[in-house]
Amino acid sequence: MVHQREVAVVVDSSSCLPAELVREWGIIVVPHELIIRGQPLRDGVDIRPQEFYQWLKEDQITPTTAAPRPQQFLEAFVVASRTASNVLCLTLSANFSATYRFACAALPLANGTLSRTRVEVIDSRAAAGASGLIALAAARRAAAGDHLEQVIDLVNGLIPKVNLIAFLDTFYYLSRSGKVGKVQAWAGSLLSIKPITELKLGEARMLERPRSRARAIERLMAIMRERVGEAPVHVNVMEADAAAEAEALLRRVEAEFNCRERFISQFTPVMGAHIGPGLLGLAFYIGEDGDQVRAMGQLSRAGN
Repeated sequence: MVHQREVAVVVDSSSCLPAELVREWGIIVVPHELIIRGQPLRDGVDIRPQEFYQWLKEDQITPTTAAPRPQQFLEAFVVASRTASNVLCLTLSANFSATYRFACAALPLANGTLSRTRVEVIDSRAAAGASGLIALAAARRAAAGDHLEQVIDLVNGLIPKVNLIAFLDTFYYLSRSGKVGKVQAWAGSLLSIKPITELKLGEARMLERPRSRARAIERLMAIMRERVGEAPVHVNVMEADAAAEAEALLRRVEAEFNCRERFISQFTPVMGAHIGPGLLGLAFYIGEDGDQVRAMGQLSRAGN
């Protein structure tokens, strides 16, 4: 078999990558599962974000979610092996899901099925727009002809650099999923708090508690301004049923920052099941392109 490239990139659907970017860069997506009224639905395949958020608001459904199983990852690895000599799988942070563990569980299966293909699994220590940015950078370098070790260097260099800041519109859905207590959700709703949360290296922490969406958006911009300044930056504007605000935020980002890459991504149903509609956020990292980050990773190893 003649492979088209050295490396194929596999991600799970929590990376929330827009379909056009998935197609453009040949990324293979393994869907999470959403269970609604006992019916299993593949995230982003059997149910799309707009349909899901409509259901969530109108029908008061209470969905549950499940990570992709090892067999699903194996099937994705087999598909990826048809176009590349090596497969790199990037997953949602292991702190938030069994996704990484299930992808690793597929490795022994892959060793038996794909004896001529090397498969590596990396915990992105990120989610949503942040893991999407990492996957895109990896896929671009793979398309440029980088070898597996070079792409892994790039990913390991990017993981600590990628920022993700976002605010929720309500605590209600986190409360319903058991992620926050009922009292905290009630108090947050009473005060109209729009909590700004940061996800970094697999840990989530609350940064601020603005009391309006307008104020929360201003704080998102201010935080990014403090961290980026005039440096070149890659930006992913994230939204959950907040398309118009995301478009407006993207225009502000384009006008104010030295963007090397910018796009909007929707939170998929499996992500929206936990946070509900109304989320708005920014994922970003500084750099001209992946070459600088990869070089940093190589220099770090050489110094050890």
